[in-house]
This record gives sequence, C-alpha cells and structure tokens, in this order.
Amino acid sequence: MNSNRQSGKINILALASIAIVGMIAASLLFAKEDPASVGVQFMDALSKQNVDKLTELSYIDKTDPASVEEEKKRLREQWDFCVNKAGKHYLFLWNVTGATTTSTGQASVVVMMNKGGPNGYDEKYQLPMEKANDKWKVDVRSMSKTMFPALPQ
Repeated sequence: MNSNRQSGKINILALASIAIVGMIAASLLFAKEDPASVGVQFMDALSKQNVDKLTELSYIDKTDPASVEEEKKRLREQWDFCVNKAGKHYLFLWNVTGATTTSTGQASVVVMMNKGGPNGYDEKYQLPMEKANDKWKVDVRSMSKTMFPALPQ
C-alpha cells in the first residue's frame, strides 16, 4: 500500500503557514501606536460619539491614582455633554493628513475637517499629543475650541 505520508517529512506549506502566523502575532504584539494612528482613533471616536474611547484617549496630567480617577470621571462627563448634547447633530468629514513628533514626548497630528458638507471647505486643525505611560494621548485642553462644540476644558 502506497501512502502519501512519509515518516520524518515536514509539509512545507504547513511550516510556512506557521511562520506567517508567528510573524503576524509578533508584529501585533510588539507594534507601538504612533501619534497618527491615535489621532485616527480619536477622530473616529469623536465622529461616532464614543464617550468612553474619547475619555481613554484624552491626556490627563495628574499622577496621583485618586486624582487620575477623579479627572477621568470629570472628563467623561464633559465628553458626554460635548458629543451628546452640544454636538449631537454636528456633522463633519475628517482626514488625518500627517503627524510630527518631538523628542520630548510631544507630537501634533494634522486633521483636515469639512463641516459644511459638499459645499464646504477643509479647515486645518492640530491634535496636540502627549506621551503618558508609553501611550500617546490627545491633549484636549490645548485643542482649538473652534474644532468641535463644547470641548472639555
């Protein structure tokens, strides 16, 4: 009886598949977020009125754990008011066009926004970023207040 299986032989396709899966897993595990990708996440959360994600991506300059939790709660309330009351019907198109990073843990993400629909024009805004605990966060208090109604203070 002739068998396609031979002892001690490794299927090249199986080995290649395992190697590819391993490389993908390693790249996801060790990938660090850059300011532009965090800017995209932030703008996506703003357009979808995702209060929790906006709070998570907002920079908090406190270090004491109790102060951080208190500030998160206050920020969440302000984001809720911003997107669900003041900006509930605020429509806009956006596109992240670039980012610059300094060596001091700060960055700026360039966002083009069109608030006027098909007849509107693009306006350029900056998302100021700070690195906190090895993660990029948007410094909401330094954003232009004309970008979106009632941004957190």
